[in-house]
Amino acid sequence: YIYRGYWIDIGTRQKYMQVHRDIMDGRYLAPPFSGAAAMAWVSPGAKVEDGAIIEGPCFLDEGATIKAGARIGPYSVIGHHCHVDERAEIDGSILWPNSRVGADARLSGAILGRHCHAGRSVTIGDGAVLGDKSVITDYSTT
Repeated sequence: YIYRGYWIDIGTRQKYMQVHRDIMDGRYLAPPFSGAAAMAWVSPGAKVEDGAIIEGPCFLDEGATIKAGARIGPYSVIGHHCHVDERAEIDGSILWPNSRVGADARLSGAILGRHCHAGRSVTIGDGAVLGDKSVITDYSTT
């Protein structure tokens, strides 16, 4: 049997990020992005405060909280019960469930595992991968 559909080996950080982009761009039809490129998909159980900016394509899961002044940029995935504080900016990053991003933090091209905490005013740059329960203390840069 020869499979002719979408397939990608997600064994590297780059490929793992790519599969999320491919889904959000409609290259691979997977719910909730079944061909709906450029949209921000916000779960009915997510809480987005007034003044938060959500730029698609992106995904906010059940129980996610995005505080006023925070910005979720394109190709970001905010997992189940994640919390993004005031004025934090997340671009092209993936947060696994129960992670928290502090006020004024900046994440770009990062992956945070389960139960991670990125403190106030941290900067986490492209290529960073934080394992489960990692903590980046306030005002740190990776």
